[in-house]
Amino acid sequence: MRVSPLLGMLMFGAAMAAHAEDDWQLLRNAAAAGRQQALNGTYLHQMNGMMETFHIVRSGQGDATREKRTSLDGLSREIVRKGNELTCYAPDKKALMAAKISAMRLFPALMPEDMSDISRSYTIKRAGADRVAQRDCNWLDVRPKDKQRYAMRMCVESLTALPLKVITLSPRGDAVEQFTFTEVALNGPKDKKAYRSRFPQKFLLRSATTPPASAPADAAALQGEVSGMPAGFRLLRSVQRSLPGQADKTVRHLVFSDGLVMLSVFVEPVVDGGKVERSGNLHGAINMATGPEGDYQLTAVGDMPEQAMLGMIKNLRINGKND
Repeated sequence: MRVSPLLGMLMFGAAMAAHAEDDWQLLRNAAAAGRQQALNGTYLHQMNGMMETFHIVRSGQGDATREKRTSLDGLSREIVRKGNELTCYAPDKKALMAAKISAMRLFPALMPEDMSDISRSYTIKRAGADRVAQRDCNWLDVRPKDKQRYAMRMCVESLTALPLKVITLSPRGDAVEQFTFTEVALNGPKDKKAYRSRFPQKFLLRSATTPPASAPADAAALQGEVSGMPAGFRLLRSVQRSLPGQADKTVRHLVFSDGLVMLSVFVEPVVDGGKVERSGNLHGAINMATGPEGDYQLTAVGDMPEQAMLGMIKNLRINGKND
């Protein structure tokens, strides 16, 4: 049977569209597996010329999820998850601070639950097969459409879509941060003791009662509050928060996402007329930038390149401030 050129082009276009949707579905599956897949393994975290080793166990689903990750070198610390509740444990205050910093990036759960906006700012491409921790996997490249964001490469396990290796790349293509399983079993311990901490000191990072991000309808009503954000970012919520130990002083906390990056912006009055403009690295791919906007100081924290974040702070305009 002979196929006309036009029909052939339509069939080819449909096949390419289906293939692209398969890639996006693989990414969504990888995000879900990164949060939910039962496992028992060890992984390396490389950043800033340093390397740490963690052991992680996980079982259950949804509110019944139980997870614990334990540092195997450096300061002793543990991060325990029960459903949506995340708690850091350590033997002393110094180690507890290290646990809170480690909790900023919880491999393999590096992608948000809601990825509906990701195609606005990123493209994806499969990049061949590989093998990590003695398991077959397929590379998936997540590339930004501009130079304001990091790129991400992940090798996704063939059967479960669990990310076995994730590399964060700068706009120049340099590796900023890398997570790699060295060994992993795709089932978690059944003994509940495996998920209990050995340490008495703890700090609750996220409570199960913490309200979720605003629903799309609410988010739409918030968009008039800000201007100057890079294309693709959406304001999820805006709340007033008290500063630790200063109940009488509040800051406005804005949370943005482009479908992959979660970005926090804090708005507070300038104290004693002092205005500061600076940026710096906090932890791996997490950077911060601060700068003045009128009578207010803006501070942004998130997994975005440092210079891009500083440029964003200079362009950002907040309506209403802390009113």
